[in-house]
Amino acid sequence: MRRTQHRRGFTLVELLTVVAMIAILAALLLPVLSRAKVKSRQTACFSNLRQLAIAWALYNDESGGYLVQSYANANPEAWVQGDMTVPGQATNASLIQAGTLYHYVGSTSVYRCPSDPGVQIGGALVPNNVRSYSMSSFMGSRSADLGLIPSTATGYVPFFARESDLPTPSKLFVMLDEDDKSISDGFFITDPGARVWYSFPAVSQARHAVSSSFTFGDGHVEVWRFLDPGTPLVTQHQSDAVGNTDLKRMAAAATVAQ
Repeated sequence: MRRTQHRRGFTLVELLTVVAMIAILAALLLPVLSRAKVKSRQTACFSNLRQLAIAWALYNDESGGYLVQSYANANPEAWVQGDMTVPGQATNASLIQAGTLYHYVGSTSVYRCPSDPGVQIGGALVPNNVRSYSMSSFMGSRSADLGLIPSTATGYVPFFARESDLPTPSKLFVMLDEDDKSISDGFFITDPGARVWYSFPAVSQARHAVSSSFTFGDGHVEVWRFLDPGTPLVTQHQSDAVGNTDLKRMAAAATVAQ
């Protein structure tokens, strides 16, 4: 006589155990995946700045050693055009193409960090801004009529016009990943006295976990992690920051005393 076989199903306790194990594994894996995503975007940002550093060097070579100009206000010779605080310009890729470096880059996507959340204009988020990077205000010549930029740069070299003017190219930064709350016309202003944040680098947790990439005068690129507890709290231009160790580090890499 044939016996009828019955398949034994999962009990409620067994199902709950499996669900609990899946939840524990997910909790363990999510931070790892999140860190991997941050690292991937940071690598892409690093690569973008590396390409811009090459373009900067090529321009200098073809211009007889003169550095491309960083001052952007109504300056057709500036490295890039377009102000990320102005509607109609923040999303206009043709202004990227109008910059003097675009000829050496050939892609507008290189100008934007993949972690850039967008810029706030008039209280509204503009998520498709075309640029995340800026150039040090001390790189490239400009009219003497403009005076010192910033005004706190008394006693320091106001700008470097030629490659041969750079005393230590490997220690002076050229471009960086600027914070979405700071970025404007691509002209990054640093207080060489390290007292005030005029412009500030990408310092939010969302932008590479409070770190930013920098290019230097010799062409190399570095990732700087910001360690001063006051740095991620910066949200406005001209914020007092006396004693901020991150600002001191940037000031030392911006220009030199005369």
